[in-house]
Order: sequence, then structure tokens, then C-alpha cells
Amino acid sequence: MLILLDENLLSQKLKQPFLDAGHSISNVYDMGWRGLKDREILDRSESHPFDVFITADKNLPYQQNLASRVIRIIVLDSSSTRPAHLVPLMKQVSTMISSLPVGSAIRISDGGDVVFIP
Repeated sequence: MLILLDENLLSQKLKQPFLDAGHSISNVYDMGWRGLKDREILDRSESHPFDVFITADKNLPYQQNLASRVIRIIVLDSSSTRPAHLVPLMKQVSTMISSLPVGSAIRISDGGDVVFIP
């Protein structure tokens, strides 16, 4: 799968679990999309085409209409965006993303609880 990490997830350490699982991964900085609005990033990611967009922006589901998207969207509902805190969560996400339906949006908590976003 081709995965895009949002601006708040720039550490190389966050990419490693996905690379280890055989996925291709970039972040918005790699793509030259840093500073773009969320809608522009989502539009470009679908056109690229990325399969998955991962963000730690907990407000994204309230600010964007995710129901019309074809990309899989994962919102990390984490108490910290520090790499040491997020790496275990990224490992869990890397093993489950292939099973997510196209166009689905989920929220995943620090404890690994997954909730589909309507």
C-alpha cells in the first residue's frame, strides 16, 4: 500500500513500521505539500494516488467531509505525537491497514481501540 503521513508525523521513526511491513510511505514534507490545507492534502493524496492518509489531527473528521473520500483515513487519537509514544501505535496500524475498506475512516486511540468514523 502507498501511505501518506500528515505534517504532524514527520519523524523517520514513524515510517519504519510501515516499511518493515512492506508498504511504501511518504509524508507531506516529502511530497512538497507542507503548509497546504487539509482539503488540498486529501484531494492531492487521492489523485496521487495514495491508499491511506494518517494524521494526528483529531479535528479532521469535524472539519472535513470524510464520507465522500475514496482514500482510507486514519486519525491517531493520541495523547502525544512524540515518536517514542507513537511508534507502537504505528506498528498496530501497519498490520491492519490492508484490511480497511476503501473509503473508510477510523479513529485509533493510544490503547489501540478502533472506531469507525461515520
